Amino acid sequence: MSDVNNINKIIETTRNDNSLRDIPGVLVPVWQIKIRERFGINVDREIAEYIVLAVHENGTWKRQRAVRKIEKILIERGNEMPVAKKLAKNILEMAVGTAQE
Repeated sequence: MSDVNNINKIIETTRNDNSLRDIPGVLVPVWQIKIRERFGINVDREIAEYIVLAVHENGTWKRQRAVRKIEKILIERGNEMPVAKKLAKNILEMAVGTAQE
């Protein structure tokens, strides 16, 4: 089956291309500052984008997806899988918890 007719390939391509399309660009630096001031943690723009996505979108699957994406970024930067998983979950829990206050 060609890539044009393969629906799974089309969906995967669309998700990869448009994963952060609904986020206004100004929210990312605001959340970076907010996290730095409240928790003393410096997060880069790439991780902050996924935090903003998880906080401002409804549904638990967005949060789970954000945790997986942050975990993947941390693994690529040299962290081991269990450490990256725990860090990603803790970072997101802090951010989501503050958004609901």
